[in-house]
Amino acid sequence: MADPAHVRDDFPILDREVDGEPLVYLDNAATTQTPTQVYDVFREYYEEYNANVHRGIHGLSHEASIAYEEAHERIAEFVGASGGLEEIVFTKNATEAVNLVAYGFGMEEFEPGDNVVVTEMEHHASLVTWQQVARRTGAEIRYVRVDEEGHLDMEHAAEVIDDDTRMLSVAHVSNVLGTVNPVADLADLAHDHGALVFVDGAQSVPNRPVDVEALDADFLAFSGHKMAGPTGIGVLYGKRHVLEEMEPFLYGGEMIRHVTFEGATWNRPPWKFEAGTPPIAEGIALAAAADYLDEIGMDAVAAHENDLAQYAMRRLEERDDVAVYGVPRGEERSGLVSFNVDGVHGHDLSSVLNDRGIAVRAGDHCTQPLHDRLEIPGSVRASFYVYNTEREVDALIDALENARQHRDDLVASDRFHDRFADHYRAPRNAGSIADPTFTKHSAETSCGDDGEFFVEIDDDGTVADIGFESESCAVSTAVASMVSEALRGEPIERALEAEEIVEGLVDGHYPDLRRDCVRGPGEVIAEAARDHLDARRPATARTD
Repeated sequence: MADPAHVRDDFPILDREVDGEPLVYLDNAATTQTPTQVYDVFREYYEEYNANVHRGIHGLSHEASIAYEEAHERIAEFVGASGGLEEIVFTKNATEAVNLVAYGFGMEEFEPGDNVVVTEMEHHASLVTWQQVARRTGAEIRYVRVDEEGHLDMEHAAEVIDDDTRMLSVAHVSNVLGTVNPVADLADLAHDHGALVFVDGAQSVPNRPVDVEALDADFLAFSGHKMAGPTGIGVLYGKRHVLEEMEPFLYGGEMIRHVTFEGATWNRPPWKFEAGTPPIAEGIALAAAADYLDEIGMDAVAAHENDLAQYAMRRLEERDDVAVYGVPRGEERSGLVSFNVDGVHGHDLSSVLNDRGIAVRAGDHCTQPLHDRLEIPGSVRASFYVYNTEREVDALIDALENARQHRDDLVASDRFHDRFADHYRAPRNAGSIADPTFTKHSAETSCGDDGEFFVEIDDDGTVADIGFESESCAVSTAVASMVSEALRGEPIERALEAEEIVEGLVDGHYPDLRRDCVRGPGEVIAEAARDHLDARRPATARTD
């Protein structure tokens, strides 16, 4: 691959600073940065031929239509779809793409007795969507196990995929474990039983060569913003004959062929799935992103990411206080590494790293069931792309030194109200209580917080005792302590105002970056109080 130092010249944002520190951007699995070559194309559309497509008999509309259609063809080429534009649907993101298939195919075809097979490492966008469609159609959801090293258990896959399987949905690459799944083998297995195969390519298409026909995927989805392209554009690849048979997901302009007062017929793919004005500029810019990546070479992109991930794993494994998750070092993986530092919650560590200009992701990365499987509330994820360097990995490792002390210093700094440090160092009411009237567990998916409140209510409706257990960040733990202290002896209705109580105690004196950490415990105890009060009211008087 080209020298990352030269590649970085294409990304002006990498020259910026964060609070006086040079930016080290390691959150690429969430969103990559966009090179000048791509947003120049975006700007060119609006400056030179901005018009709606397939709607006007004038020059600008014709130019826009041709560019938009060519973008479909370019993306088809990028993923090896020989059917061209008729197999490429532009959506607003990969999430919409999976919903398009789940509702256009699943809601029409699934019925009781059928099953949908997913894996334990699926992203919520896929897992939750198939759960909902299965619930509404009476189909069963089955899960392929993940083994201790982060691989799919292929023997288990052969057990759960059977003649009643209608759809197998699998992530090509895990956004937590870095695992590159054997999609072609899974597709063979599913097709032997007459099932279709949906591949989540959000973490594979941006960073390795992908050939949908070699994989034998019936569908594959990915997003532009993870492959040096713009936000607001996703792609659904589908085999032409499958798309032709599928029902549309959205209705309106462009997707119709003929309309009468009695009914309508649909346009051909892909237009039958692109109702309304589509993401024109975004689609054209996405094609430019494909050009940019192909110029680097997708084999080179994959090798560079793997090299950085292997180097990061080696450096992390040198530390006794770090746990690294996913496939073992030495095995090919995607360019990401998920880890935890002993005794430091991921959200706190992310804040400490941000003070050094280092951007990582902390939480469960939209894979809460997988983190439950790993028996951790969340993890910190460093993810790499074409412009990252070993020097940036070294900066990350150096910033982990004395992480606990940096966390404590952060909470005690003048950026936080004194109450945060006080309640974190000496939490009130920590632990469960003997005979709670109700408990409320919360596993917060946005940041990996995990905790539980225990509340005992007297006959007169006041809070007689309250406790909490927390695997949350320092800030949320401190707030849980503040809330429990403030509510003891108060009417349970007072808990409905928990968020306002906390704001009053700390007077808004905390970094806006940690706003959700501050608000979370109050939201949890308020919801618990609301549920308790609703349960006590007559059914006709309960809240909606």
